[in-house]
Amino acid sequence: MKYDICLNGNKYVVEIESSKAQILEKKAVADNETDLLDLPDFDFGEEKNETSSIKAALPGTVIAVNVKVGEEVYKGQTMIILESMKMENPITAPCDCYIEHLSVNVGSYVKKDQELVSFKIPELAV
Repeated sequence: MKYDICLNGNKYVVEIESSKAQILEKKAVADNETDLLDLPDFDFGEEKNETSSIKAALPGTVIAVNVKVGEEVYKGQTMIILESMKMENPITAPCDCYIEHLSVNVGSYVKKDQELVSFKIPELAV
């Protein structure tokens, strides 16, 4: 679904699919134009860079960690490889982000839903 969001004097066209949001377009909004937009009331908290994490979908053993704390990674980049049921499962970055914390090392055994890595999404460029 696509939404028009007005935030800090800018209009963003945002598409949301499967709990992922992507900005499609950004443009400045004139003062008289904000009255014409039918926008829901969003509660944007004080924290601009919230931390997100990726959890293990299956139990297994970590066989590779390709990132380090503070590193910038790009959408689709392999961060961790988890071996589960004799198959290698690459854990990739869902978006461009910075690694905040690694919860595992090579050789670590992980349980289902155990946190593997946490990351921060950089602020939108204004």
